[in-house]
Amino acid sequence: MITSTEKIGNRMVIKVLKDIDDMKTGEEFKAAMMALYTKGEKEIVIDFGQINLINSHGIGKILMFYRRLKAIGGKIYVAPLNESIREIFESLMLDKLIPEIKI
Repeated sequence: MITSTEKIGNRMVIKVLKDIDDMKTGEEFKAAMMALYTKGEKEIVIDFGQINLINSHGIGKILMFYRRLKAIGGKIYVAPLNESIREIFESLMLDKLIPEIKI
């Protein structure tokens, strides 16, 4: 398992426990996000505090769920971003789409 979840207020927090750096972890992350989406969660916070790397396998999944949630009036956030993950988000301009919040 690469994630754990916790409800904080009206937001569901999904804590990523392992780097998302290959197809297997990308698919595990997608399955965890899909479970929240199909349960009707409209505000999801992705907690990247325990990882140091995310590659295209993870970025693609984040963008997929950003679009899905936006289409139903939902929101996706990230928290916290360490320096290496922040650099990735900024270089891809994901920080313009997905706000970083404190949890």
